[in-house]
Amino acid sequence: MKRVMIVDDEVLVRLGIQSLIKWENHGYQIVCDASDGGEALQKIRQYRPDIVLTDLKMSPVDGFELISKCREKYPHIQFIVLSSYNDFDNVRSAMKIGAFDYVFKLTVKPEELLKIMDEAASFGKGTETVQEASALTERNLEVIKKGLFKKILNSETFLNKYLEELTKLPLAISFDRPFCILSITIDDFKVVRKKGDFMDLELLIFTMENILSELFGRHHQAEVFQYGEYDFAVAVNREEHQDHKAFFIAMEKEFGIFANCARQYYGLEVSGALSMECTGIKGLKEAIAQNRETLKMRFFSEPGRLHPYQRIVRERAALPPGFHGSVLERLAAEHDFYGIRKFLEDFFQFLKEKNQWEPEEIRYLLRKAYGALAASFARSRADIDLFLDKNGMNMEGSINDYTCLEKIRQSVLELVEQYKKEYESNSGRILRKEVAQAKSFVRNHMKEELQVADIAAMVNMSGSYFSHVFKKEEGISFVEYVYRVRMEHARYLLECSDLKVNEIADEVGIVNPNYFSTQFKKSVGQSPLEYRQAWLKKAEENSRI
Repeated sequence: MKRVMIVDDEVLVRLGIQSLIKWENHGYQIVCDASDGGEALQKIRQYRPDIVLTDLKMSPVDGFELISKCREKYPHIQFIVLSSYNDFDNVRSAMKIGAFDYVFKLTVKPEELLKIMDEAASFGKGTETVQEASALTERNLEVIKKGLFKKILNSETFLNKYLEELTKLPLAISFDRPFCILSITIDDFKVVRKKGDFMDLELLIFTMENILSELFGRHHQAEVFQYGEYDFAVAVNREEHQDHKAFFIAMEKEFGIFANCARQYYGLEVSGALSMECTGIKGLKEAIAQNRETLKMRFFSEPGRLHPYQRIVRERAALPPGFHGSVLERLAAEHDFYGIRKFLEDFFQFLKEKNQWEPEEIRYLLRKAYGALAASFARSRADIDLFLDKNGMNMEGSINDYTCLEKIRQSVLELVEQYKKEYESNSGRILRKEVAQAKSFVRNHMKEELQVADIAAMVNMSGSYFSHVFKKEEGISFVEYVYRVRMEHARYLLECSDLKVNEIADEVGIVNPNYFSTQFKKSVGQSPLEYRQAWLKKAEENSRI
């Protein structure tokens, strides 16, 4: 019976391997375990194992030192490395100094481990040369290829070195012929991880990559590899008789099958991008760069889609005055939930159409809106961050972590509705719908002539009753409210635009510029020009600080 030792700094790994197989039924006996190479060296003298299953990254004595010392003192011991999936370079180094083979410790199956151990047990006395170790490495070409692909795509240096190594390996596709890269990434990855109902990442990557290899390998010559934390790529040659449109349809079909698998088996949504054609291994980097740019566009789309590459000319993000944070802050201060919801719905609709803006710029604008909302609610001693959506995300988290704009919209509106219900349950005063509608109309139509009778008719009230209700709700008359809104907007335009005074007067619905200047001075205590000069001076002083 062969004696076996397990060396790993994770106790769960040691226990898992011990319980993986009924070892005695297969001619093996687990004689001891150890938490690092130093402890292992002490126990090897006592227990004399024939096979050692060892991790490489341990402290204070790692697996490399353990293998090296045992090659001199105990040449009969066969070492099998307990590897992590992306540990390619370390595995190769370990095999060059004498390790027999390796297994993925998180995903190894009993029959696979037994097969390798049987081979190790019958291999001899552990005196294989570097050349023999290299021959063993040939059996693991898939892992070597994937490691090289990842290094080529993520390294700025030693590119030629990795290219040379890759060209020596058998590849499923020809990089001398036109090929495309299909990139696949997991949507809402950070959200799913925060929820906690998520398998180990290494196991997820391993199994998803296997599914992709099997799926695309049925009908295509394809190489599948990982290039980001949760990003996959499939390199596929286009058939000579296929045009690009037919090729995209074929890839879209395969992608759809994989997206359904990810949804069904993992509860995950994925998005994809298909690059333009390129040739040569160096074209990989350009194809991946294209796909990374294309995948940004899923922010404006929905999960589960494959996006073709399109060159996009980006525009600089700039908001119109109607979506200024001060508007939202005022609505929140008044607990005008109708107005808040309408502002947010209009805001998201506006952003949805700006697909030439950088998604990160849009997230920045949304964070500013969130800040205005949170600051205003905080003055009422309310913390909106305490409210969580159905996925356990607060408002700031949803803006940062959801992949698609639509998911952010749903979350933000859900959280505002939660706060509204909480406010109502605590006997908070909710603005009457008719008054909220009237206020919203004034803010969006201040350039127009605003008559009490017209607004009252719009909300299905008589003029006198509407005036009574409005003053009861707001503490001021409707006419006074219109005047206040116009002056607030005039201040904003004087601060943030280059419009002339007469143009600002027109923007706020006052035809006579002189009358506007008189009313502005009466409201603010300065003429429009004096106000602008004072504001510019203050802004300049602040910039020096």
